[in-house]
Amino acid sequence: MVLQYRATRLRTTSLSSHLTIRPFFINGILVVGSVVLFIAGVECTLRITGLQTVQPNPPQIYQTSEDPRISYELKPNLDREPAYKAHVSTDAHGFRLNAAQQSRTNNQQPVIVLLGDSVTFGYGVDNDETLAAQLEQLQPDHSVINAAVPGYSLTMEVAAYETKIAEMNPDAVVIVFFWNDLDGFLPGKLDEMGILRSHDWQPGQDDCMPITEGILSIIPRQCWLNSHSALYKAMKKIINLRQSKTKQKVDRTPVVAEQETVNAKHLEEYGRILRSFSRILPERRFFVIWPDNNMHTATRPSLREAAEANGFTVIDLYDLFGNTVETLPWDTVHPSPESIRKSAEYIAPFLNKP
Repeated sequence: MVLQYRATRLRTTSLSSHLTIRPFFINGILVVGSVVLFIAGVECTLRITGLQTVQPNPPQIYQTSEDPRISYELKPNLDREPAYKAHVSTDAHGFRLNAAQQSRTNNQQPVIVLLGDSVTFGYGVDNDETLAAQLEQLQPDHSVINAAVPGYSLTMEVAAYETKIAEMNPDAVVIVFFWNDLDGFLPGKLDEMGILRSHDWQPGQDDCMPITEGILSIIPRQCWLNSHSALYKAMKKIINLRQSKTKQKVDRTPVVAEQETVNAKHLEEYGRILRSFSRILPERRFFVIWPDNNMHTATRPSLREAAEANGFTVIDLYDLFGNTVETLPWDTVHPSPESIRKSAEYIAPFLNKP
């Protein structure tokens, strides 16, 4: 009787255990299924809305230049072509236009030319928010030409001036310097998809740059996901932006002895190119120093000295911003429209001086 009771109890306990485990597995499957469906839904939404593409989708605003010294240039006659969350219009020379220049039928005004890279070009801002557009509003008796192109180095600016700008006989030239101009002087290149590359980039070179910090760094096959998952690419952008913003705050923290990031030889080479360039520029020439996150207390005086020695009026925007220029919300380098407006108001009085 006792044995029968024990056997019945064991069967009951075993059945109870099975009944307990079964809902656990069902709930687990439901949770996993819900997560998979959620990820798939986000993936589809990103692709359908175009918020994030899987394959590279560079702006179609560049073309290869016939001059190997220039390498690439903006396409001419663009009409509000989407690029960098903004729109880009260009004239027949491939210079970026603003609305006033597009509607102007006869331009006999003196010309001021701006040379520079993506900061001067107006990365992430519309045609009427660029530095050239803002300066033209403050210089109504001049036409301010935006000859800047993202990624241009000083050597590329020299070549562009010789082939496209010198014939305009500009009244003044403004070179807008940013500190990455000292990273190198060989021209970048445009690949077959329209993506800007460094001068030493080779086709097929792996550029997936996986996430290396935080819990997401343990995700397997990140390079495969980089070319197949819109969700992964969106997460990587968010993480990289957050890390960049954090680093930006750290870089702007005052320190007793700032660590200088400028290569002294590159600074010397930049001065040599600037000296040669100054010989073909008009008498009215200006050199604008655009701040990054560092104060460059050790090298900025040398840069100013090199520009002034070659006849440039130096306009140091560190005097306006220090090293805390407001940037775009999704960026840690390129200035916001408000920063560009303030810069134009600061620069304009220098241009008005005889």
